[in-house]
Amino acid sequence: MSKAMKLRWAAGALSLVALWMCSSLLSLHAGKQPDLGLLSGVCGESGDGCASVVNGVWGVFPPGDDQSEGPYEGIPVAAIGFVYYALLAAWYLLLGAPDTGRAVLSRWMLGFNGLGVIGSIAYIILMLGVIGDTCGLCLISHMCNVGIFAIAFILRPVGDVSWAKGEPSLRLLLAVGVIAILGGWTAQLQISEGKAVARFDAIQEQTLELKKLAEDIEKVETAYRGGGYKFDSDDIRRDDPKRGKTKGLRYQLTIFSDIQCSNCAQFEKYLEDVIMPIFNGHLEIVWKHYPNTSEHPYAFAGAQALEAARLQGKFWEMRDYLLERRSSLGSVKWAEAAQSIGAEVGKFTRDMSSPGGRKRITEDVALGRKASVRGTPAVFLNRRVVSRLMRKSPGFWEIQADSLKEAFVSKNQEW
Repeated sequence: MSKAMKLRWAAGALSLVALWMCSSLLSLHAGKQPDLGLLSGVCGESGDGCASVVNGVWGVFPPGDDQSEGPYEGIPVAAIGFVYYALLAAWYLLLGAPDTGRAVLSRWMLGFNGLGVIGSIAYIILMLGVIGDTCGLCLISHMCNVGIFAIAFILRPVGDVSWAKGEPSLRLLLAVGVIAILGGWTAQLQISEGKAVARFDAIQEQTLELKKLAEDIEKVETAYRGGGYKFDSDDIRRDDPKRGKTKGLRYQLTIFSDIQCSNCAQFEKYLEDVIMPIFNGHLEIVWKHYPNTSEHPYAFAGAQALEAARLQGKFWEMRDYLLERRSSLGSVKWAEAAQSIGAEVGKFTRDMSSPGGRKRITEDVALGRKASVRGTPAVFLNRRVVSRLMRKSPGFWEIQADSLKEAFVSKNQEW
């Protein structure tokens, strides 16, 4: 075997190693904390360094918003690396040495590889100087990239080169291009599968935690009481949408909601079927807007429609109307919606586009952020947060209702 052939095989092997690293990084990106098998030691005992880099602002292209907590939108950098190394592996392991008439391909590949090395150096600088964490898997892939470039430089054609007939054939080149496309498709499948597994594991973990909490109601109550107040009583406006018992001795349940949110609709049913009967009518429900426009494109328009309906005393009628149509909110004709709930259409249309309605919605969103709302529905009982696990425990609500009932008894009021 010639020296050049050995170098090509070495470059192909380095490409496969880097491809393996990128595949593991994709699993980490999709599953957040997957089992990396033989590579688990590369990221340290906890794996925090790799997770911080891959799931951070610089883990996607273009980079995520550093004001956000993630997950960040964009193409995973690991996916770009996966396709890049798949193409390099195909070049060195399948195409071999081009004929003299196709030697220009080697120069093109050298330039392509050189751009990749520039990207590797830039990312290493980012890890050390900006991100502040080091990803072992990333470093291995970048070192492989430098090694591949060194081999490509040694094997580079010298003298004048031009395009002519020879090997590899156009058919073989097309096959390599298809391999690169399949590499991208494989990366996408790996991301989708990893996210599905991560969601399943998260659901299992939450279910187990919920069962443990449900078995120990005292811990639930302690966690709730220790949360503290998340906003002031003045943050509840006199004209905020309210239902249930709005005067006298009562508890107040504030819900930051999104009219297009399926979880919000499910909680509304749970509220009607389980929570409100436990309180025997002594619970005030307050609605606060929190449209998640990144996932629900028509949520803000829905919130504007609710505000316009509120001004005519038709908030809850519009809420019910839109909840039934939340999956097709984009096709709702607002004039017909107003007419169907008995609102005056002209006023409704004007109020829906008014600055005042938009201002109230943005104020609610700002209050939600102040209260550390991360998703919908966000539930607060007497201004204390009720976590997702707490609110699914009937025992938690029974304890709160019993506490309120004691207050009724102490005041000689009928429960």
